[in-house]
Amino acid sequence: MYKINEFAKMTGLSQSKVRFYEKNGLLHVHKDKNGYRYFTRWDAFRVNAFRTLKQYGFTVEQAVKMLDEKHSELQFINSLEERKEDLQKQIEIMNHRMSKLDTVINYLKEGYSSNFEIMEVEDHLYVLASNGTDFSVSFKSEKILAQFVDLLSISSFARIIYKDDLLSENECINPSYAHAIPISKEYLLGKYDKTQVKKIHLGRCICYYRKATREKSENKESFHDLFEFMEKNNYEICKDILLLPTFLNLDGKGSDIEVLYVPIKK
Repeated sequence: MYKINEFAKMTGLSQSKVRFYEKNGLLHVHKDKNGYRYFTRWDAFRVNAFRTLKQYGFTVEQAVKMLDEKHSELQFINSLEERKEDLQKQIEIMNHRMSKLDTVINYLKEGYSSNFEIMEVEDHLYVLASNGTDFSVSFKSEKILAQFVDLLSISSFARIIYKDDLLSENECINPSYAHAIPISKEYLLGKYDKTQVKKIHLGRCICYYRKATREKSENKESFHDLFEFMEKNNYEICKDILLLPTFLNLDGKGSDIEVLYVPIKK
């Protein structure tokens, strides 16, 4: 029998980690006749079996569950293959995150040669978190919203600016908040409720980079440069617009940095 400080030393765990593993079911409490907790060599073997599963990337909960269940070799292979798929998804997310970091760092350090670029932009899938400023729609789409958020970096927090709203006589626009993902990455969502998801068709777009204060960003005047560029080049907005924030200034005093994908036709 080993006291907690002895068990911690022999397993390379801190005493707080031993207590954490007790709380999460990996280690079961043994007490002697005086009420003091103790551990055995079998507990140490269980810790090592747990570590073997952790090195494959299983969570604490998953690893403990696997230790407590009887697993055939085939079941273990299936578990490892599922874990491999999860890791491949995470690698893709991390690669995408690195790419976004490079793009934003570049922009902040050097800026763009122009505020406007013409490019082909992939269609996106999105799920609404609000209709304008009404967020009650998110109550019905909680599960699919969570699936989009789990892919953050590949997915993005976005705003949908409706074409008719932007071209109306109103002084301000009322964009809807959403979570968006390129359509080529749809497979990463796995199974999902397609009734909650919409598609925004983009294609040939003006890629419009801008800085705007939170107060002014929804004012039509903040789109003056875009309208001027379109008129000069004889472009016409033909579909709804996807806005992706690059930086959000939460104090409301500085400027947000945004990229807008504006579908166009001649």
